[in-house]
Amino acid sequence: MDLYLPIAGVEIAAWQLVLLGLTVGVIGGFFGIGGAFMVTPALNVFGFPMAYAIGTDMAHIAGKSIVATAKHRKLGNVDLRLGILMVIFTAIGIEGGATLIMWLEKIGRVGPIVRIVYMVLLFGLGSYMMYEYFKLTRGAMSSGAHDAKTSGLALRMQSLKLKPMITLKTSGVQISLWVIAVVATFTGFLAGFLGVGGGFIRMPSLIYVIGCPTTVAVGTDLFEVMISGAYGAFSYAYKGRVEIVAAIVMLLGAALGAQFGTVATKYVKGLTIRLYFAVTMLLAGVSVIFKHIASHYKNMYEPSLIAWAKSTSGLSDKVEVKDWIMMHKPAVQSWVTQQSDILQSAYVLDKSWNNYSGYLMLGAACALSALIIIKMIRGVIYERRLNGSKMPLGRQVNVATAE
Repeated sequence: MDLYLPIAGVEIAAWQLVLLGLTVGVIGGFFGIGGAFMVTPALNVFGFPMAYAIGTDMAHIAGKSIVATAKHRKLGNVDLRLGILMVIFTAIGIEGGATLIMWLEKIGRVGPIVRIVYMVLLFGLGSYMMYEYFKLTRGAMSSGAHDAKTSGLALRMQSLKLKPMITLKTSGVQISLWVIAVVATFTGFLAGFLGVGGGFIRMPSLIYVIGCPTTVAVGTDLFEVMISGAYGAFSYAYKGRVEIVAAIVMLLGAALGAQFGTVATKYVKGLTIRLYFAVTMLLAGVSVIFKHIASHYKNMYEPSLIAWAKSTSGLSDKVEVKDWIMMHKPAVQSWVTQQSDILQSAYVLDKSWNNYSGYLMLGAACALSALIIIKMIRGVIYERRLNGSKMPLGRQVNVATAE
């Protein structure tokens, strides 16, 4: 069944939205992230203008995170005290990052700088977590440990006795409030600078700097994503950039997927969760490279396109002109056919590289969610065989060794 979405001006098959919601719901529940770096490019491939893709994703993230956070809370994976403190200081950091973005936009350097920082973070985090996994696998796996030991950096942070000291019972950590404040403000700054929820930065920070167990880092990060997603959804809806029908359809799949992903954390070792997260970060980095290549071609034809749009529409404001271009695709296509071969080629290559980026993340999301669901099913079967009865999931034994 095809759906026509009048706000974004897009026609799309309902099953595509449900599948996207399901897969990213699984991944979000498993990693404790919103998954904006996966959903936004995929929606863009499906025909959503970028602003509408971001806004619709924010609305979907808010709903999905409520479901996943509630499930993690039942499993004891949400450190509410830490989460609330992180939310407060993250908000301060986000404002700082957004302010810097506004300045970079004025000088015309926002796009390239944001993409480069994004790539450095994705490849840096992914490579480090991959290195750590292979470094610790032999000892941790052979001893049957479910998670890696607390990192050296986290131990140093915990040893700082700067009052007031905060006891985090769920995380099993006592740490200075100032350490939490610095981590939350810095990760919030990066989130505001990059224009994302920041889960992919915050989750590793909770593990490697605060010293949270992996599953607690996942659940606590989801608690923050839930709040930031709700704020982002409200902000984009106020600006008219949320396709609410698409968000609701995606939530049909996400509500189920988030349950699967959350339960799967019970049956997968913390080290393995980190490995999957590292692979996801590296693939996201490759996707951003594709976006960077696309921007090179876009810069070749966009000035001419905007000049034509201004003269045709009679508008002068840059944002309004871009909105007009989004809503008049047939006219834009007609304009493209009248341009030189070089500009036509640049237009086609821009769209192609953007599609490569979107399909890479969509394919990665589908493959990874399938793997997570398989791990969950194997864990459930193993638990029931071990316990000899069909009791509630995860109640009797920890079966992370089932994998």
